[in-house]
Amino acid sequence: MRSPADMQTIQIDITNACNLACSNCTRFCGNHKKNFFMDFDTFKRAVDSLEGYNGVTGVMGGEPTLHPEFERFVLYLREKYGERKEENRMIYPQREFIKEIRRREFESHILRKNEDGTGKKSGCGNFKMYGPGLWSNMGVTYPKYYELINDCFNVQFLNDHINESYHQPGLISRKDLGISDEEWISMRDNCWIQNEWSATITPKGAFFCEIAGALDMLFDGPGGWPIEPGWWKRKPSEFGEQLQWCEICGFALKTFMRDAKEEVDDVSPTLYDMLKEVDSPRMKAGRTNLVKIENGMISKESQAPTLGFAAVSAAQPYIEHYEDRFNASNSHLLVQNYDVVYIEEDDSWGVGFNHILKKSDGWILYFDNDDKVSKEKAIKEVNALIKKYILNPGTLHLGNGYKFFSKFAISLREFGFDRIAHCNSFEEIIKAWQKKKIVPLDEITELTKWRRDSIENGKRYIIWGTGLSGSFIADAVENSGGKLMYAVDIDPQKDGKEFYGYMTHQPLYVKEHMDEFDYLLIGHYSRFEEIRKQAMELGVPRKKIIMPYEI
Repeated sequence: MRSPADMQTIQIDITNACNLACSNCTRFCGNHKKNFFMDFDTFKRAVDSLEGYNGVTGVMGGEPTLHPEFERFVLYLREKYGERKEENRMIYPQREFIKEIRRREFESHILRKNEDGTGKKSGCGNFKMYGPGLWSNMGVTYPKYYELINDCFNVQFLNDHINESYHQPGLISRKDLGISDEEWISMRDNCWIQNEWSATITPKGAFFCEIAGALDMLFDGPGGWPIEPGWWKRKPSEFGEQLQWCEICGFALKTFMRDAKEEVDDVSPTLYDMLKEVDSPRMKAGRTNLVKIENGMISKESQAPTLGFAAVSAAQPYIEHYEDRFNASNSHLLVQNYDVVYIEEDDSWGVGFNHILKKSDGWILYFDNDDKVSKEKAIKEVNALIKKYILNPGTLHLGNGYKFFSKFAISLREFGFDRIAHCNSFEEIIKAWQKKKIVPLDEITELTKWRRDSIENGKRYIIWGTGLSGSFIADAVENSGGKLMYAVDIDPQKDGKEFYGYMTHQPLYVKEHMDEFDYLLIGHYSRFEEIRKQAMELGVPRKKIIMPYEI
């Protein structure tokens, strides 16, 4: 087990309200008779209590954007952490949305010194994410806050659950499986949730583990530790009575997984009875599967079909590819419709513009003139744009003879109806718009290229790691003038496969082709020390290895 101080993330569970009904949700959403919504004072205390914690302060649900005070919560986080220091590339139209989110996550990592002043890896690693983070399924309320979210959060863990995604049953008791106390202690202390994920804060207090906090909310437990500065410094020896929740948690057990879209919770007899006592709405709706246990094992007939893929990592055993978290063809983030308008520029222009804003559902295509041909061309361009790109509602998109924007842009809200009413033309709106959020559409291709100063023009590079991180590092090589020679991956199934038009090889290939590259880029930011060691054992000099925090 780990102290919360050693964890990458500490969550703040602000609500258990959710627009989905996933199988085996870690927050047991749908089993509560009434949803909770954390009040602002508790949220403020929660954030303040994490002063000095060098990790991610997570905001989670349920679906957190359903909270009626979500905007107020985010603004407080921004007050505490300040604006993102890195370039906010999310203001640009995104053709590879989830890949850009992953880039932001990469950029949010910082290299921290240990207490002894060294840079050696310890605990959860010294190259780690920092700042506010959001966990969301990108439901219908996410687009409403898209601009604010991408202005404020350093990292986002998103999963729309449209693609195949598997969840392990959490409502399984080890005693129902006949696991002895001696065997259980070792299993409990090596639980993948506690060792890979998060502690949490709920309206009822602080907890060493996010599942313990969720179980306490579901079964009306005694609550957690006081939400006060430094609570997260507690050691495992101080977890005390909170460990009782492990007794009815199934995540330390080797059971099975179920597709989230089936919307069924798998439970053991003890938990089945407990759900009855709390009058679970999901149980009453027939969405509970009471597993049959034979000789300490869950019977095959009680289990969902086995995953069709190997787990990506201990921290992500439920989905095959990171990109599968987002279904680009069926997302609420795509612009579905827009209003087409033109207003004569005169003394009443501002009044007319306010009228348009009031009537519009959101997105507006504004023409600079009333020419029919120009309008048809603009509509064609915008229709092509919204089919391919996710757009930021806070960005003013400038086209040839038109503007495309959302009435919900923060720039418009800050400018206000009264000031708009006194405007005589759109030029005055442009002057009031946040300058960094004005994007010429004919510059999209160049603006969205991810470049890095660490990549030298004309130098030859190889990348070790062909996952999503490796792919955007390959983008950086290509966009910054470097030459990608080949890729390296330990997965034998990737040997000989194409990666960005180049071949993927096993590590031994590096030793035999040392003269074919100038630098080796490590495309993995949690296993980088291990990869560096392997590369050096193969004969790659340290000066030729570029670590993730050096890219």
